[in-house]
Amino acid sequence: MDFWAQHKEFVLRVLAGLGIFLVALIARGVAFGDDLEKAKGLNASLANDLRTIKLAEEKTTRQLTANTQKLRENAADLVGQLGFNSGNEDIEAVLIRRTLSYLRRYRGATESQIASDADGYRADMNANLNGGFGQLRLTVRDELREEANENNVRFEEGIGFENVVSIESYEQLRKYLLQLELIARVIRTLIDARVDLIEDLDIAVQQRDATIPDANPEFLQEHVVTFVFVSSVAAMDKVINELAGNRPIVPWREASMERVQRPPDHLRVTLKLLALSANPEVPFAAQEDQEGGQ
Repeated sequence: MDFWAQHKEFVLRVLAGLGIFLVALIARGVAFGDDLEKAKGLNASLANDLRTIKLAEEKTTRQLTANTQKLRENAADLVGQLGFNSGNEDIEAVLIRRTLSYLRRYRGATESQIASDADGYRADMNANLNGGFGQLRLTVRDELREEANENNVRFEEGIGFENVVSIESYEQLRKYLLQLELIARVIRTLIDARVDLIEDLDIAVQQRDATIPDANPEFLQEHVVTFVFVSSVAAMDKVINELAGNRPIVPWREASMERVQRPPDHLRVTLKLLALSANPEVPFAAQEDQEGGQ
């Protein structure tokens, strides 16, 4: 009696709180009972899935790691053969330096001298894509054509960019710089081999030419340049050996030749060559192929 009298108010408050707690539990069960059951079932299903997953053996994991490393090495080797890494933020400057190196005025020049002039062209392109590239293109055309004619290599046409109306983006600029570098390199080879005539040059003006089927275009970019020249068989052999034996390599898409009437033992040669660059940091396979294989 003394306990009840002394603690009556406290006991009633505890009982009231307990009652509210029980009511809350009942309400929660009514409101969320289905969701809790669904969550419980989902957890059981996921746990079952985890139990059925088979982890790769350590040997398999090591082999996959080795294969990945080999693929990376192959990609890096490909870039070394092509000469141009499209993932390089400085690729435009690299291409300009390489293009200038084929001109007679830079024969014997140091790398720093070529780099200094290349930086000037690059600054002009940053200020004006069309004006800066146009200035470089005309310099290459005029100097190579002058040297060709001095060596009795007839070369009166342009160098393939006559149909380029404007450059709208740095992606287009990189494409045209890749093609210009290849053009300067091949014309340098044609002059040194003393072909008779550089008859025609044509570039593919599409934004990006077709690459390997189903390959990621960000991995490998290829742009076509077609050369037509007339030469003796001996001069043609020099051209072919030079293009095949040096780095960067010059892949061929097509090649054809036909005998001309004059002079004797001379051929008209058509070469469809590829200006290439690769980015070893991106996967080879196209994204949709990767998703489809998952």
